Amino acid sequence: MKLFVAIDLEGICAVVSERDTGRDGAAAELARRHMRADLDAVLAGCLAAGAAEVVVCDAHDDGRNLDAGGLPPQVTLVSGGAGRHSMMQGIAAGFDGALFVGYHARAGTEAAVLEHTWNYKVFSARFGDLEVGEFGLGALLAGHFGVPPLHVSGDDKTAAEVQALAPGVVTTVVKAGVTRLCAELCPPQEARERLRADVESAVRRRGEAKPLVWDGRPLTLTFTRAEFCDRAASCPGVKRLDGRTLEIAGESYEEIYLSFLACVRLSDLED
Repeated sequence: MKLFVAIDLEGICAVVSERDTGRDGAAAELARRHMRADLDAVLAGCLAAGAAEVVVCDAHDDGRNLDAGGLPPQVTLVSGGAGRHSMMQGIAAGFDGALFVGYHARAGTEAAVLEHTWNYKVFSARFGDLEVGEFGLGALLAGHFGVPPLHVSGDDKTAAEVQALAPGVVTTVVKAGVTRLCAELCPPQEARERLRADVESAVRRRGEAKPLVWDGRPLTLTFTRAEFCDRAASCPGVKRLDGRTLEIAGESYEEIYLSFLACVRLSDLED
């Protein structure tokens, strides 16, 4: 059995502040230790359920948050930024399931810890009236390759978002959001015991899981400011709908996803 794990930082146990998710300082160092501890619990669940190979994508920021030292021999870590599939680098046909660790709710979600969608320049991403966040964007790419989502961890608002989009996916709530920068935390060891148990259960039940399938509609991408859309509008093949909004169409979901990444990266460029 082969599993794919994408791990972000905002939804990790005990992480509540942008100081935690930055690059430098004691808070960031502690947050990365929590990130590794959450990952270790997830990997223990995967291996207990019989996984022979696990590919882990370090999906936060520039992808240099985790040390490969001490990982089980069955685990490969994808580290570093600018991969073709970004937060899902390493996903492909042939995996038996995908797990999303330390994920957060989409931009604008009330009382969701560190909510955003990809970066702080994106206001919303939606297919028609269906708005998606980072879980939805990643799970649809996994679905493009026939890989079902099995498990997601994060705060309670993330769990609700996942259940609305993909009912039946096992979720582990590691904290409860109070505001964007405040959460109710349980002891980390308790959260990790639940993580390990939930992951093992989810992987053992993988035969019941179904891939999340793109319905063919274009992606409507709205930015927080017109200047970000100005930059992204230079991406070939996109259609500008208004000052802050682009439409991205494609023959496959992977094509849409790659165009989305190009738009987001262009929006980040400075003039």
